[in-house]
Amino acid sequence: MKRQVVALSLLAALLTACGTDDGGGGGEESGTTPPTTSAPATSPPARTTSAAPQGKGTQPPIESGDWRLDSITVRDNGLGDFGGRARITYTGDNPDGGLNTFTITVFKGGKDVASLEGSASDVQPGRTITADLISTDKFVSGPYTYDFQKDF
Repeated sequence: MKRQVVALSLLAALLTACGTDDGGGGGEESGTTPPTTSAPATSPPARTTSAAPQGKGTQPPIESGDWRLDSITVRDNGLGDFGGRARITYTGDNPDGGLNTFTITVFKGGKDVASLEGSASDVQPGRTITADLISTDKFVSGPYTYDFQKDF
């Protein structure tokens, strides 16, 4: 059941990501600034990371293949699970960028607390996109470190 929820959520994120390529100009800043749109009023504010605690994971930028995680913001998605946004840059040279999915593992104190999924398609070389991230893992407050993996 969880795999079906994640698969459907990933498909929804993929459809959303197709229209989020901002070409590196305008739009959201590339730092770890929370997004300008906010979650419902009942959810806690977006969390960003500052210093990396001891243990597994690192802070952005993190590379995987021809992709680089430049920044990430995680928050409670309003339903008690992790959600977030990431700025990801395509560093390869394939002109169409292809269809790509990513997994970002979130660590707190060296312990794996969440896996977030995102996707991107048709990203030109050198371009940065904003990817919405989804998860079915219950939200816990940070600070966090991360692992970034390009899945396919």
